[in-house]
Amino acid sequence: MPEVTMLVRAGHLVPSHDQPVIHGGAVAVAGDKIEAVGAYEDLLMRYPKAERIGGDQFLLIPGLINGHGHGRGLTDFQRGALDNTLESWLLDTRKYIPVSTYDDIAYSAARLLKSGVTTAMHNHILKDPAGFQQEFDEGLKAYGDAGMRVQFNPGVRNDNPFVYGDNQAFLASLPETLRKILTTPLPAGSLSAANFVETVRALYKQCQSPMCRIGFGPLAPQWCTNDLLLEVRKAAVELNAPIHVHAVQSVFQKVYGLQFLGKTLVQHMSDIGFLGRGVVVGHCVWPTEKDIEILAKTGTAVTHHPSCNLRVRNGISPAYHMLKAGVLVGLGLDGKSINDDDDMIQEMKVCYLLHRLPSLELDSPHISARDVFKMTTENNAALLGFGQELGRLEPGRLADMVLLDYEKMCRPFVDPSHDPIDVLLYRGLGTHVHTVMVNGRIVVQAGKLLTLDEEAIAHRLAEAASRPRMEKEKALVQAMDELKHHAIRYYEGWPKKVKAEPYFMINSRTDGLL
Repeated sequence: MPEVTMLVRAGHLVPSHDQPVIHGGAVAVAGDKIEAVGAYEDLLMRYPKAERIGGDQFLLIPGLINGHGHGRGLTDFQRGALDNTLESWLLDTRKYIPVSTYDDIAYSAARLLKSGVTTAMHNHILKDPAGFQQEFDEGLKAYGDAGMRVQFNPGVRNDNPFVYGDNQAFLASLPETLRKILTTPLPAGSLSAANFVETVRALYKQCQSPMCRIGFGPLAPQWCTNDLLLEVRKAAVELNAPIHVHAVQSVFQKVYGLQFLGKTLVQHMSDIGFLGRGVVVGHCVWPTEKDIEILAKTGTAVTHHPSCNLRVRNGISPAYHMLKAGVLVGLGLDGKSINDDDDMIQEMKVCYLLHRLPSLELDSPHISARDVFKMTTENNAALLGFGQELGRLEPGRLADMVLLDYEKMCRPFVDPSHDPIDVLLYRGLGTHVHTVMVNGRIVVQAGKLLTLDEEAIAHRLAEAASRPRMEKEKALVQAMDELKHHAIRYYEGWPKKVKAEPYFMINSRTDGLL
């Protein structure tokens, strides 16, 4: 048994979402594991030789977990894509000037760590399909160098490349010059549906470790054929590897399922045998009540991305209703936090405030601060496959934890009767994070990242992203702008095809009484 080498002390210790506060508490760390949790004075007597960090001014919590992300160190907004409706905004994200995959992901990991995130799901969307192996290597090295735990899920798509529906008819309606640009084949050797599963299998065999888990990231049921989805599902079961997919993110995706498949996308994935434990659906803004029943019955999990859904005009996911139905719901930043800064604590706050609306009755049930805390710790740990190792501070679990400056958070005064988790969600910021431990190793100390040179990375990113566009890149920007014009026209009127009966009321446009 490893020797206890460190006591992490705090005036307020919250071991998990369902445990009371331990005032004057501490966690004893032995190697990469938690040995004991309890009163500081008791642990000090048991382990007098252990190094001591922390103090009475701190709040100690489990490491936060980002349930869904893409590792964008430079955000989409920073790179020129102004937030707008998903289906038009996505075309703007194809215009970016390339930057180093390593630097981009390393800078994202740095921001996450400094806001208390110790583990993240990374769905890797390729910049260069022909250079996929280098991108995977650089991305995994970035997380390793940062000292961050990661579930790395390469993405793939092979259907509906331009719009949801009849892409051949859509292409035929475009000008010939634009059609020629859009149908240029990928270079030989690119990652594709044909080699995707074997590529992920090889990555799994090479890189699976306690700090890195490899999974599958087929982007969405509207962007992947049934054959590809089922091939992924079969391989994932064989490897006991996770799957992360996006679905029913926008009203246009809901219409696509109903109009072209005759059912919702959740029902479609269930019918083909794709859903089940180990599968996580990102966003899930537009599910039906039957969809929610299917998710709960099949054990399929969901990640909720409140800020992203607001920013790209998706709507508000019925996360509260999914939780009530027994769906495992986690929380993810998706690289689009409310302040464009990957502050996970702020994301928890947005989630908490949005979901106080399920009913307008006085003192009615709603998501609590502890519920959101659970989503970001234990739920995210479970849906990423770390359910027995992360999400709680208790003996035998991995030593991932965060010390926050609680005195600063409460300055000049907060009534001491408040639960510290309520205080965290009302007043907390990523800047209150003082110390972050991942796997028993301190990676952030006094708010400073110890593992990477952030300034050097930021300088390289800025230099790469700000260079003048080459002629080929200018032509791509023009083509995407033209394609966006045609796509907007294609989707015109789609939202009116759906009968709107929201899960909760936010206002009323009429003056009548029932």
